[in-house]
Amino acid sequence: MSDEVKIDGRRMRSQASRDRIIEAVLALIDEGHGIPGAEVIAARAGVGLRSVFRHFGDLDGLYIAMLDRLGHRYTPLVRPYTGERWQAQVIESHERRMEMFEGVLPYRRAAEAYRYQSAMMQHGLEALDRMLRGRLEGIVPQGHRADRLWYEQLDLWMSLEAYGRLRDRQKLDHEASARVIRAAIETLLAGRD
Repeated sequence: MSDEVKIDGRRMRSQASRDRIIEAVLALIDEGHGIPGAEVIAARAGVGLRSVFRHFGDLDGLYIAMLDRLGHRYTPLVRPYTGERWQAQVIESHERRMEMFEGVLPYRRAAEAYRYQSAMMQHGLEALDRMLRGRLEGIVPQGHRADRLWYEQLDLWMSLEAYGRLRDRQKLDHEASARVIRAAIETLLAGRD
């Protein structure tokens, strides 16, 4: 067997191990375990504890890789909007966000609990918020964004925090939460040209 084949085999096993570790973190959070420790992650992935740190350096490195993998799940949601008018695009954005928010909510919950222990987790949460706000800014005309009181209300209703509050604190199911948010958005959009 050539050295090149041996190296490729090692790389493939290393990548498979790395993928199992990332998928283990995602599965544990999906199951409601919050931010799991390295021992739990290693056990779920079927790897040694040292493998977790060899692949990612530390838990922050692992969580960055996890957030990257999670982001790829939702890439199709950032395709161009199809509505001709900006108001229709805001509603389309709301529908896409509802699809994403239900899947992302367990990670947001876990990250919120861990955010003060990890600058990287804090950065990841802030990056998601900036991305969502930037997408909304790309839809709403400048003249309407200049009405700060109105625009901040719209951004708030379109946020993961609003959705999370409805789901977690007010105990609404996904469909009811989406309806409440859509009603608020439609009220804000009424009379805006």
